Amino acid sequence: MIYAIILNYNNYLDTKECIESIRRSSQPVNCIVLIDNGSIDGSINELEKEYELDSKIKIIKSKTNLGFARGVNLGIKQALTNNAKYILLVNNDAIIDIECLNNLCKVCKKNKNIGIVGPRIFYFRDSGRIWQGGGYFSKLKSGVIVPEKNLLAKQCMTNIEKEVDFLSGCVMLVSRMVFEKIGLFDEDFFFYSEDVDFCLRAKKAGFKLFYVPSATAWHKISNINKDRTSPFVLYHLSRSRLIMLHKNFNFYYFIYGILVHLLVYTPYRLWQVLNGSRQVKAICAWLKGTKDGILWKNNHTMK
Repeated sequence: MIYAIILNYNNYLDTKECIESIRRSSQPVNCIVLIDNGSIDGSINELEKEYELDSKIKIIKSKTNLGFARGVNLGIKQALTNNAKYILLVNNDAIIDIECLNNLCKVCKKNKNIGIVGPRIFYFRDSGRIWQGGGYFSKLKSGVIVPEKNLLAKQCMTNIEKEVDFLSGCVMLVSRMVFEKIGLFDEDFFFYSEDVDFCLRAKKAGFKLFYVPSATAWHKISNINKDRTSPFVLYHLSRSRLIMLHKNFNFYYFIYGILVHLLVYTPYRLWQVLNGSRQVKAICAWLKGTKDGILWKNNHTMK
């Protein structure tokens, strides 16, 4: 049994296109759980009208924006309660290929230790260029490296699946065994790095993560210099990255991670702001996120 989880926030058209791509899948899903994250633009009302006669689409409405982790957790809980064996997470601004889920399922079923699989994700507006593939955690960089990022598909040497450290939460298929063993997404991450944290926890628990290039999807990501230099985004990018390091590594490596954050990532974000939004508030938000990430304390469990 496969459940798909989609999170909507003020985006009727993209969410509808995402749902339709899942409905066209050659490997059908048993249910699509659509969580509305406190939309105020009327999009959820339109989506309810659109799919009110489809018994395979369940809608959960939150009164407020819960962020990514808390939002998708609502859908994951429902899927687990209804005995879903696999859970497909798809960003509402992503579209999956008709064979994407089928190819992911084939790999996931090869070995009981394979807990998470993910596709090759292309830019929607540059459909031959790769946005995300399988990644590896670099201790030197204190972050994820994605070897195929921004390459054209024809530049990649192979389409054979391979084991990795990281798969993007934009599109991933997760076995229920992973959730049963390590819990849900950590709700301390409002936005960003929750997928890195989830993948690291799954690896530590003994699960294998496989990148499946034969499975494809497209992400409607736009101009990064503009979209990722708002105060809101930079605050959460900074805070979440440091929380991820706090949670998954020892004290000495965390200190190293802070130094890399300040000496490498901070100048890069400053450069991005100068070439993007040019908002002084954005730099202040990054620094506040840095402070809040350093001072974060883990006071809860993901179960």
